[in-house]
Amino acid sequence: MFRKNPFFKGLLFRLTLLNMLIISVAIILSSFAIYQTACFLVESISGVDSSTQSRFEALLFEYLVIFTIVAILIAGILHFYLTRNLIRPIRQLIQSTKELKSGQNPSLVQYDSNNEVGELIEHYNGLIDQLKQQDEVRNKMIADLSHELRTPVSNLNGYLYAMKSRVIEASEETLQALHLESQRLKQLIEQVDQLKELDYISAQQFINHTVQDVSDVIKQSVSVFEWSFSQASIPVQVDVEACMAKFNQEGIQQVINNLLDNALRYHEGDQPVLVRGYKNDGNYYASVTTSGKPIPTDEQDKIFERFYRVDHSRSRESGGSGLGLSIAKEIIEKHDGTIGVKSYNHSNEFWFVIPIRS
Repeated sequence: MFRKNPFFKGLLFRLTLLNMLIISVAIILSSFAIYQTACFLVESISGVDSSTQSRFEALLFEYLVIFTIVAILIAGILHFYLTRNLIRPIRQLIQSTKELKSGQNPSLVQYDSNNEVGELIEHYNGLIDQLKQQDEVRNKMIADLSHELRTPVSNLNGYLYAMKSRVIEASEETLQALHLESQRLKQLIEQVDQLKELDYISAQQFINHTVQDVSDVIKQSVSVFEWSFSQASIPVQVDVEACMAKFNQEGIQQVINNLLDNALRYHEGDQPVLVRGYKNDGNYYASVTTSGKPIPTDEQDKIFERFYRVDHSRSRESGGSGLGLSIAKEIIEKHDGTIGVKSYNHSNEFWFVIPIRS
């Protein structure tokens, strides 16, 4: 019966039992020492006969037994109630974990002390907040993708059904429209792959660093986008300083590619896109400056978050998925660097800094 009762299997009962055992040993040893000492002192007093000595020893033993039992019970009861208050947050933590395991959104565990239990609960509450944020991002991503997939799929289905029913002919304009819709679907699928890539990058440490010239990596990225900028009639001006540093080439090149792709999407006007790079106080500073709408100050940090776009009226077709800058931030932080944006006079300068290591 006792083994089936949760109370007797709980931590509180075991702590109380252990405490009573320790207290019992201490009190019994102390009582035994007091008993022996008192008997010895009475025996050493002259004029005390053996019958009086026996009655004294019996009476002393009886009182010591009573006091010992009472002390153990009081100590056990006090320990039980005091310990119950200490482990109450642990019970709340267990209940919250059960709710989390069942798929619910548990509330934060309230505990104010700065001890080890408080530290554990603080980390647990941080984990709950992080899971809630990730769940919100996931739900937003699913809603956005579902909404944006619906349009091209409906258009393709409508066109193909109309062509099958001989309502419209497969003219060049119709085929071009179908091609555009298929391109939109392809872009949406690429954005999902990009999200998986971001999660992969978040788990990487980029430990494969080699010593190479940062300027060569930047120039390689610019050459990859040279045709795209030419097709968009956007001039590109490159001004980079040679510098030997130790870094992960694939990671830094992806950062530059993402910044150039961002410039290609949002550049406005006939001013050239300026790509710069130079040494500065033991670091290497690189930037891509474009002309366009200024980014509000309160949104300059948010644009490096997942799925965030400054102009919310833009579709993913024209404005991207909001993942490229997030990927760039992840990679730069893995290199112990920083990344940001400066917006002034209708120019937006996206920059990053990495330490120069040899």
